[in-house]
Amino acid sequence: MRETSGKSAGDPSLSQGSGKLNVYAKEFVMSSPLQPSKSTGSILTAVEDSAKQNSKSILHNMHKTHQSHHGHHHRGVQWVDEKVTTNSSVHNSVNTPSGRDLKRSKSVGSSVPSVTSSITPLTQELALFDGHSAEKLIRKAYANIDLLTCEELIELPRIILEKALEDRAHAQSYATISMSIIEREPCGTFLESLLNICQYTCEKKKNQKSSGGEQGSKYHSFMAFLNELYSQMKPKHSQLKLSTGNNPTHTVLSLLVQVCQAVLSQKTLTVRPEIECLFFTVTTVGRDLETEDPRLLDSLMWAVRDAFLAPGTSQPNKQTLLQLIELKAAKWQLPAYTIMYYGRL
Repeated sequence: MRETSGKSAGDPSLSQGSGKLNVYAKEFVMSSPLQPSKSTGSILTAVEDSAKQNSKSILHNMHKTHQSHHGHHHRGVQWVDEKVTTNSSVHNSVNTPSGRDLKRSKSVGSSVPSVTSSITPLTQELALFDGHSAEKLIRKAYANIDLLTCEELIELPRIILEKALEDRAHAQSYATISMSIIEREPCGTFLESLLNICQYTCEKKKNQKSSGGEQGSKYHSFMAFLNELYSQMKPKHSQLKLSTGNNPTHTVLSLLVQVCQAVLSQKTLTVRPEIECLFFTVTTVGRDLETEDPRLLDSLMWAVRDAFLAPGTSQPNKQTLLQLIELKAAKWQLPAYTIMYYGRL
């Protein structure tokens, strides 16, 4: 306590008698303005010199460009040495392939259709009829649909459907051929004939009582064809019309449901590919059915439940049908753990 009081008495920066700091004392008053340090001054000088050099370089280049435009049009502005330019041009000419060796990339080829692809886009699909008795008729229909008679337009869908029933692996190709003819046939004769033959085939299969392996394979081949045909008709449903005024896309959708119901009404469900095809079909068109025709979907799901409870259904097929029931209840989107559960079965 004695040292503190003694310092306050002798130090002018402390106010007398109070012991508080006096901010107006001469020790706190600046005697001269702040001076920049040597390091700061050198940095500022370097920045100013660099700015001056850049401005001179820009003016020099502008003057050089102006001279080149007036007196040396064939040379242009030479930014690098001519020797370096000559060497680099020779190097590029050696490493760059000639115009004959250049090839179009796949990305460019996909965006710009070539002439060949526009002429024969269905080469692989039409090749499925090589050696068939109706090969000439199929190629004639694709080349110029106007050359076909009315009888040929009515007969053509039957030929395509028979091939589709025998070859499930190429169901998409047969649907593509059918859709190509439908788009280019203005009268709608081919489309009406195709729907009629599909309806006849569906009724015929429903009336058959056999349940052999051949019957099952024909069923899922028919389902696969109708499913592919519906998938290709759906984006263009507004352009497709029938003389009867019916919606052909909805007709194919209802045929799909009838075929699925015919499969589920069999006494024994032991053919695994058949139920797998049914599962894929219902999951593909389920949302559309629920939107366009909920009653049709309800009748289909009742058939699924009956088949699940039927004693003639094998255990693996019952598990697939149960998954389909849960999928419908979950608004066609099962959680991840449910998918993993059925995947382990």
